[in-house]
Amino acid sequence: MTKKTPPAPSLKKLDDRNPDARNRLLLAWLEDDAHRSELFRLIREERGGLLVFPSRDSGQRDCECVDLGGIKAQPVTGQRLVALVTDRQAIEEALLNKEGRYSSRIYAELGGGSFMLALDPAAGTAHDVQRAAYKECFPRDPEVIGPLAEAACDAAAVMALKASDVDLAHFAEQAALRFCQLLMGYSFRDYPMMEETLRAAYRGLVYQVLGRHFVTDPLAIPVAKQALGLLLARTSKLIDAYEAQDEDELKGCDDPARPGNVRPVLEQLGNYNADLNGEQRAIIAVGAVVGTVGNVQAAACIAVSALFANSKYRDDARELLRDRTDTEPRKYARWQRLVQAAMAANPPIPFLPRFDLEPAKDQPAEILLALGGATRVSDEEQDPLIWGLPGGAPHHCAGQALAWPLIVEIVRRVMSLPGLEERRDAEDATVIGLKKRWGFACESYPLTYQRERRIAQSSLNVAMRLRSPVQKYAAVVREVIRAGAPRIEEALRSARHVHFAWFELVEGDTVLVLHTVYDGPFFAYIQDFALRVGDLFDALFECIENPPPMPVGKFPNEFVAHIQRYDRPPTMGYFFSAYPNSEVARIQRAERAWVREQERDRS
Repeated sequence: MTKKTPPAPSLKKLDDRNPDARNRLLLAWLEDDAHRSELFRLIREERGGLLVFPSRDSGQRDCECVDLGGIKAQPVTGQRLVALVTDRQAIEEALLNKEGRYSSRIYAELGGGSFMLALDPAAGTAHDVQRAAYKECFPRDPEVIGPLAEAACDAAAVMALKASDVDLAHFAEQAALRFCQLLMGYSFRDYPMMEETLRAAYRGLVYQVLGRHFVTDPLAIPVAKQALGLLLARTSKLIDAYEAQDEDELKGCDDPARPGNVRPVLEQLGNYNADLNGEQRAIIAVGAVVGTVGNVQAAACIAVSALFANSKYRDDARELLRDRTDTEPRKYARWQRLVQAAMAANPPIPFLPRFDLEPAKDQPAEILLALGGATRVSDEEQDPLIWGLPGGAPHHCAGQALAWPLIVEIVRRVMSLPGLEERRDAEDATVIGLKKRWGFACESYPLTYQRERRIAQSSLNVAMRLRSPVQKYAAVVREVIRAGAPRIEEALRSARHVHFAWFELVEGDTVLVLHTVYDGPFFAYIQDFALRVGDLFDALFECIENPPPMPVGKFPNEFVAHIQRYDRPPTMGYFFSAYPNSEVARIQRAERAWVREQERDRS
């Protein structure tokens, strides 16, 4: 069912509704980028940058029952209020927090209050200790992080960019996961656990920041905490292993894809000279990666979406891709400026929650600081608070330096795909576009590109079950292939787009499999096959269950549909080519040239 488009933002429309309806309408506006920008403008101009709204979250978590017959306080009913802040000066005041009035403890429910995110900055506190360890053990130089980002994108592209239909949210997530694996020094065997954990953690993080005010998902936080507990235990064990140089425990951690100038962070934390126990060191590592994957994923998706929406940004990206003269550091800086401009109005972290420890009379204690479009007074403003306060302020994002090279590399890698377009809906041909959860977490962004210009070859593995009695028809299949081999050979050779082809009888000679590796579009290749050796396939299809209409030559479309139905694609889409840009014709030309050269040398 198509989701109903909400009405244009109007604070009067909001005021005229009951609390539940206000809550639902506000979420509808926050989930839509254009509506959200207009809503924030109205809040600034008509409400002085502050909108108080009813939250769906009751704020009650722990059951205080002492026993089944004990007396328990009755739950509080009604609406708990939260303040949405869009005034830039008020946001900066809350982030600077000079008087210690605002607290970040809202995050404590997600990680037990141990992660840096949930700690309030103050001299000599755990927040300062964790920040100092982060500064010492995590790289910040783009020339170090850049090759790591490239290696992570190379690894993610192996699976995520194999097909012509691409989900940028998936590719960006996989690139960020590979980045964290290589950066931290986890084993490749830890990858599935990292994937599951960091997805659950980011979902819990977004729920805690925003989602709980509008939807009910009581499992989001417990699932995130359980997953983070498993990762914390594994991280602690690896830090000890790096410190003790335990080769058995570290098997698989020395990934050859990691650039030589990158020392694993877990190793550095293990040898970091500070008064921190093993668990505290692991907390720093896990806390640093909790939001990394989701935030990098969101930044890349938002930037590419903005490049498609803005022709000037898109032209700038194309010019950067064509430019072969600039140095890599300068080109990286140009890409960074372009990406930052593209997501200035719509940052990857659009909200930051805080507790106001000294709220004004009749004002809520919990506030949501709205960033990006909420704080910009013009399109030319250079400081959209994308990463918190600039200049190293207490809540300036510590991971910004780490994230930027990866975000830039993901955007650059995707924009360089040949013939890149936003994928369209099959029914009405409209752009599907970027899909977010609660206007925050980027869940999918379908794109498409001309795969044959990047990877020439594709594989075909058609498995068809033989008719009964299978022994009889297996013998017939062998005779058909033996007798028809010269015709098959000639058809394949003259087609000039098939690299390899062979038949196989498997599962005790009960299933016939046709394997080929070919160039070009699937439909053109299969239809060409039907026209060239249709009668041979007629003979084979007499031996299998549920054959297509015959003769094949008169029903080419049905033949294509049959082949597609019984095709078994490579597991997880993995397909390797040693020469991805070389078609059969190019290889044959090169081979003929080599033969002529060898003949000249002999003469």
